[in-house]
Amino acid sequence: MIFADPDKVGKARRGDSSAFLELIQERKDDIYRLAFTYVKNREEALAVLHDVVYKVCISLKKLKNPELFNTWLIRITVNCCIDHLNKSKRIAGFEIKYDNPEMLEQIADNSQDYGDLISNIDLFNAIDKLSLEQRTVVVLKYFQDLTLSQVAEVLACPLGTVKTRLHKALHDLRQELKEGY
Repeated sequence: MIFADPDKVGKARRGDSSAFLELIQERKDDIYRLAFTYVKNREEALAVLHDVVYKVCISLKKLKNPELFNTWLIRITVNCCIDHLNKSKRIAGFEIKYDNPEMLEQIADNSQDYGDLISNIDLFNAIDKLSLEQRTVVVLKYFQDLTLSQVAEVLACPLGTVKTRLHKALHDLRQELKEGY
């Protein structure tokens, strides 16, 4: 994710609509990708993106430190995704279905060959079996490339908690992937 220019964030906080639009435009693909990781559906990811933009618009003046804009934006995105999953009664887990063409297309785009495609599908299915807390840490760390400290900031929890969740998630993923082979 592109780091936000604090001056641009300040202008947006003061009501400059063009600065706000630039901030959102620069990050909309990242927000969409993160949302898609949670909801696994193009339309639902767009709905989450819409919710995020709305919440950012009405809450931007509350942001005290413009340098923390990206962390704040990721937190809002994760919270909107979780809210969306709760509303959809799908909090039990996100299902990656082999017959979901959107998900297969996105996985295939990131794969070099057929073996990679199968490995990626297996990995995504294993990630789906993690608890929501573990899944969130894995997604933020490995799909959004955040440091553990940034993940702790986004989730508003201690660094030790993030490390514990990640350690348990990686252990569970190893076990799940071993069983699959």
